[in-house]
Amino acid sequence: MNPEKFFIKPEEVEEFTTVYQIMDHARRRYPTKAAYRQMETRTEESSITFGQFAENTEALRAALWQRGCADSHIAILGETSQEWISVYIAVVSGVGVCVPIDKELPPETMVKQLNFAEIRTLFCSKGCLKKLQKVLPECETLETVVVMRGKGTETLEGCDSVLYLPDLLAEGRDLLQQKGDKALPPVIDPDKTCLIIYTSGTTGANKGVMLSNRNVMGTLRGCARLLHYPDVSFSVLPVNHSYELHAHIMSCMYCGTTVCINNDLKYLVKNLERFQPEMSCMVPMMLDLLVRKLKKQIAESGKQEQFDRMVLLTKALRKVHIDVRRKVFAEVLQPLGGKLRMIICGGAALSQETVDFLSNIGVQIYNGYGITECAPVAAVNPLDRARKFSVGHLLPTMEARIADPDEDGNGEIQLKGANVMKGYFKAPEDTLKVFTRDGWFRTGDIGHIDKHNFLYISGRLKNLIILPNGKNVSPEEIEDSLQKHIPYIKECVVYADEQNSDIHALCYLDPDYRSEHGLDTAEAAKAHMMADFEAFNSIMPGYKRIADFEVVEQEFEKSTTHKIQRFKIAAIKK
Repeated sequence: MNPEKFFIKPEEVEEFTTVYQIMDHARRRYPTKAAYRQMETRTEESSITFGQFAENTEALRAALWQRGCADSHIAILGETSQEWISVYIAVVSGVGVCVPIDKELPPETMVKQLNFAEIRTLFCSKGCLKKLQKVLPECETLETVVVMRGKGTETLEGCDSVLYLPDLLAEGRDLLQQKGDKALPPVIDPDKTCLIIYTSGTTGANKGVMLSNRNVMGTLRGCARLLHYPDVSFSVLPVNHSYELHAHIMSCMYCGTTVCINNDLKYLVKNLERFQPEMSCMVPMMLDLLVRKLKKQIAESGKQEQFDRMVLLTKALRKVHIDVRRKVFAEVLQPLGGKLRMIICGGAALSQETVDFLSNIGVQIYNGYGITECAPVAAVNPLDRARKFSVGHLLPTMEARIADPDEDGNGEIQLKGANVMKGYFKAPEDTLKVFTRDGWFRTGDIGHIDKHNFLYISGRLKNLIILPNGKNVSPEEIEDSLQKHIPYIKECVVYADEQNSDIHALCYLDPDYRSEHGLDTAEAAKAHMMADFEAFNSIMPGYKRIADFEVVEQEFEKSTTHKIQRFKIAAIKK
């Protein structure tokens, strides 16, 4: 990796105000470099250069503009692909408003989102056509479906018009040849709403977050100032989520990084070996999965003691500025492609044990903090000075303050800056609720900021437990401590009883651990855990001790971003 070659200089970062400028920048600076590589079959892949990608996107802009799509709401439904990204950039570049739709949504939610956003045109991948067919009869405003990568033989019942992306691209090229720039939108207003992204719904109903080009660029400029993106990266998260789309894919375009697209999570390790990326963006669940796989590999090889000795040795050498981790642990790193050096992680709390394991073998984890309403990044740990236990340094494009801090300095985190959304679509009252009178966005997260602008998160304001003695308890803090103390707890949720006087917990245990110890029933598992819970309570302050707990048989229901949906926990409380 040559960070100097791909790092964007501060003066270049500041000059961009629209997403289109990033694509144009990449087209001029890296015209023949691969922008995207993606799997076409289990064994074959395709690629497209930055120059070719920009030509396709420009042609699509022309076709959509000349077809009268100005200011219309255009949805995209499908898995990550270079076509998906091209549609996104074309729409937000002066054409209309882009509305990404999560392909994992149940049909009833998908219909609600399409109708609520008043979608007229929808771009759909071939793989999502069956799901779309189920919801088409209930779509009130949808007029046109464009099949991405279709062969021209796909049919949809109940749709007035079915088009194919290759045909639109050909149409756009003809328009550009005939009319030149007059075929394109005359202006891109950086402050106009160009994107509506639905929140993931971890605490209830989804809301449509309205973002402008300037909001998106606030994230991209901030990330480019704090991170060096390498030569090759690996995309595994859903592109419809702002974290993957902006903090990863669009930031990679900024820096001329080739993005290799994973086609299925079941091929994750296989594709890591194929693409040999230097970087990826993941969520904690994926990192935990990779670490468990690597640990199992080490244990089954009979080299656990040797591995532990090498960890101690390489740590000692690093203290005298000698880093040989990647040579010493080359065999361990091979299932990750052999070249993976950095992973940006967000979306949920990250286990320090996972971070430490990967760091020990030469893979650095840079966690961050964000929220869809901030396009979505507010803070990220910089490459040269990451801080343990912090979720990152505030982006240069953001300001933060702590409202009503307690004796430890923790209070609600409030943000202001270029990243902050314009508001919620069709929800002025909800918009007013999340902004203070002086214009700061209320995140609902509890934490503090140190004197160097590093941010620390301790919990969610909505989840805060206020005990009768006036003590405030963050359930997330106790959950994190509990899982560290009792590592076979795979997931847990801490909550207060109906009187709000005692703290309780629901625990989902590692299935392999239960199997190994013969814990066939929840009752047997609870009995097995009693001593560990007593030990845990003995080290906790009195008001943070868990009065009772139960073992659940199924993982907790999660959003499509793999966060536990706490508002659904009430149904399984005893």
